Amino acid sequence: MQDLSRRERERLTRRNAMLAAASEAFAEKGFADATLEEIAQRAEFGKGTLYNYFPGGKQEILLAVFEQLYDELHAVVDRTFNTGTDRSFEERLEQFFFECFEFFIDRLSLFLVLMREAHRLGFSEEPAARDFFREQRRRSLETLAAPIQRAIEDGELREMSPEMFASMILTNVKGCQMQVCLDTECHTRPANHTARDLAEMLTQLLMHGASRQAAEQTPAMENESASR
Repeated sequence: MQDLSRRERERLTRRNAMLAAASEAFAEKGFADATLEEIAQRAEFGKGTLYNYFPGGKQEILLAVFEQLYDELHAVVDRTFNTGTDRSFEERLEQFFFECFEFFIDRLSLFLVLMREAHRLGFSEEPAARDFFREQRRRSLETLAAPIQRAIEDGELREMSPEMFASMILTNVKGCQMQVCLDTECHTRPANHTARDLAEMLTQLLMHGASRQAAEQTPAMENESASR
C-alpha cells in the first residue's frame, strides 16, 4: 500500500469502507434484504458513489466481500507456513486451522449468509460467478500446495500430491464451518465450538488418522520428538 499514490490510497480506503458496510448489512439482514441504499448510508457515501466503485451493484459488492475473505485465507497461509523455521509442519497446520476457525467464528453471522450465497452462485447459470469461485479455489490450492511441497522435500510428509493434500485441508475447513453453521441455524447443539478444539481435532485426524492405534501412538511420538 506504501507504493500507491495518495489518490489510490484514498480510493482503496473508501472501497474498504464500503465493503465493511456491506458485510455488516449482509450479516444483519441477509443478502436479499440488504439494499444498496443502506450500504451507502452505513459507509457514509452516496448511492452514486457506490456505483462508481461497483458498477455491477450488489452482486459485484458480494463477490468483492468474498474476494477479501479469500485474501485473508492466503494471508493466514503466509503467516503460518512461510514465516519462521522453528516449528514443524504439524504445528504450523494446527495454527493455520486455528486462525481460520477463529476468523470464521468471530464473523459467524456473516458466514451464515455467505455460505448460502456461495452455494447459489457456485451452481448458478452465470458463468462469471462460477468462474470467480473456480479461480479463487485454484489460487487457494496453489497457495497452500507450496508449503506442503516443501514439507515433502524436507522429509516431514510422505510422497503425495501437494494439490490433493491441500484440497483435503481446505475441504475439511469448509466442512467444519458448514457443520457449525448448520448447528447454529438449527439450534441442535449449544455454542461450544471453539477454534482451538476444531484445530486440534482436524490436525490429529489429517496427520495421524482416526484409528485407536493412531490415537495411542500420537502421544508417544510427540514425547519422543520432544526428547530429541
